[in-house]
Amino acid sequence: MKILITGADGALGMTLQHVLHRENIQTIATDIKQMDIADFKKVNEILQNHRPDAVIHCAAISNVDECEQNKDLAMRVNALGTLGLATISRRINARILYLSTNFIFDGSQEGPYDEYARPNPVNEYGHTKLLGEHYIKDACDRYYIVRTSWLFGDRSKTFISKFLQEKTKPASIDVICDQFASFTYIMDLAEAIVQIVKSDNYGIYHVVNTECGSWLDFAIKAQDLMHFKTSLNPIKTEELNLPATRPRYTPLASHTYKFLFNRSMRSWEDALASYIKSLV
Repeated sequence: MKILITGADGALGMTLQHVLHRENIQTIATDIKQMDIADFKKVNEILQNHRPDAVIHCAAISNVDECEQNKDLAMRVNALGTLGLATISRRINARILYLSTNFIFDGSQEGPYDEYARPNPVNEYGHTKLLGEHYIKDACDRYYIVRTSWLFGDRSKTFISKFLQEKTKPASIDVICDQFASFTYIMDLAEAIVQIVKSDNYGIYHVVNTECGSWLDFAIKAQDLMHFKTSLNPIKTEELNLPATRPRYTPLASHTYKFLFNRSMRSWEDALASYIKSLV
């Protein structure tokens, strides 16, 4: 099996390369330097040349505020870039796995969102990622849509992941306390993605570690495990005056993955403990 990864230089892309190499699966790693997914001609050229059996599509403008401030770029990369990739994948008869997000939901629901909850994004990032989902479904018969949430782990760009990796920690940090969602350990996500893309179990998946919380909950648990002295100051989202609206409550319920693979993701607390051990 030959798999092409977009966004291969990102945290998830790098971890996917590690997992695929471990399983002796031939991998073509591409990032913007090798293949700008917003360049349809270049994407067509590379996919026609390599003719992978599957495409794992991680590339995106994932900075939520950048998407809000540069809507044309978000549309070109997250939506139209995905359309182009899906169109060519169908042309070469390759299956495609698309990484999506909990941000396609508005956060107004009282309980976790399952795979068939109705999307209603409240910001441009969620809007363009949802358009990408529609393009994947319209263009391809053999597709997997994997929605995930709040990644942490090696090379993650999230504030808390960077903080945990610092050798010398500051005296205090501000941590958002009024957004709640699922957490996802990048290694756990990569292993699930590889299992999914090797199968013929097409469809929509929610892949996250179990249970949910706020980033403050996450930081408190990390402090319990690492015993750092940094003071954690709870702040509300509105205090940050961010360009993009954030949904306040978007935990994901995972039914499809558990049913089709007879596997459940571990809790985020257990995953965090594993990640912290890897930092030592």
